[in-house]
Amino acid sequence: MNRNRRVTGGQIFLVFARALLVPLSFFILFNFMAVLMYHKLEGVDWIEALYWITHPHAIDFHGPVKRVTRLFAIFVYTGVFFFQVWFAERVLITLFGQKRSEIWGRLMNRIRIQRLNNHFIVCGYGQVGRTVVDQLQKAGLDFVLIEFDESLVRELVREGIPVIASDARRRNILTEAGTERARGICVVIDNDADNLYITIPARMLNPDIWIASRAGNLRYAEALKGAGANEVFIPEYEGGLMLFRMIERLVGLRARLE
Repeated sequence: MNRNRRVTGGQIFLVFARALLVPLSFFILFNFMAVLMYHKLEGVDWIEALYWITHPHAIDFHGPVKRVTRLFAIFVYTGVFFFQVWFAERVLITLFGQKRSEIWGRLMNRIRIQRLNNHFIVCGYGQVGRTVVDQLQKAGLDFVLIEFDESLVRELVREGIPVIASDARRRNILTEAGTERARGICVVIDNDADNLYITIPARMLNPDIWIASRAGNLRYAEALKGAGANEVFIPEYEGGLMLFRMIERLVGLRARLE
């Protein structure tokens, strides 16, 4: 996997645009309602009304206005100030909500994840998940990890591993990880019910994705296959088979020696 892909200014802008989407949407709605009110109160056109929103003092040049118009202008001025604070708060949280280096690392991490395509998703960073991530890195394959432990995520971000700090059972988190455009997903959380809850929406989001799920017993293995998993493995069972194959080789070797 190439961690040094060049990040463009447009991609950084996109991250900030998404952070500001909610306040911007409400601000547009606020302006629309203010324009309608000014038009209803004083009969001005939409250009003049917009100018009054940004320059409240311009109301005085219109001539005598109703008292209610002046009261509404105070409300609009207060609302505009509120939105300015809201925009500033979203920008500051995006940049400096935590240590500057950490938040910048998270920003770059988010951009890398948004750029991934035909990649693998790993849910859970337990012993199995660590092994999968290590092998994906060695193979140079693109991937994103979903891990719930916030302290562990901070460490992974510092190491440059693309990771999302959240619960993989949430459909929107699977979407954020790019399930619709991913090549495969490895569901390796040490909880059978959680793995089942992740497998079902993953298959719904991407009917063509390859899904490998971990199971603790044969009953859940069948349930995972029914939920859409292509491959289901039971670590303890696989470990037992591997040990028995070692025993077979040992017995065969001794038989030949005798």
